[in-house]
Amino acid sequence: MPRLKHPANGAMYTLLDDGTVEVENNGLSGIFSWDGRHLGGELSYADVHMLVWLAGPQLPATAPTRRNHRG
Repeated sequence: MPRLKHPANGAMYTLLDDGTVEVENNGLSGIFSWDGRHLGGELSYADVHMLVWLAGPQLPATAPTRRNHRG
């Protein structure tokens, strides 16, 4: 399972199989949707930027990318 450690507070963000994110910090844990909704657990706050980075909508692999270049 993909995991990210918050750079400022050390909280661990783990992407679960159902697309939600478990956040563990200072012995507390909570479950959140990618857009920041608290779904359960005693930890009721999470960094929305971390949630989106880990579990938010992703561009398909075939999506065109814009490249800035001169020439």
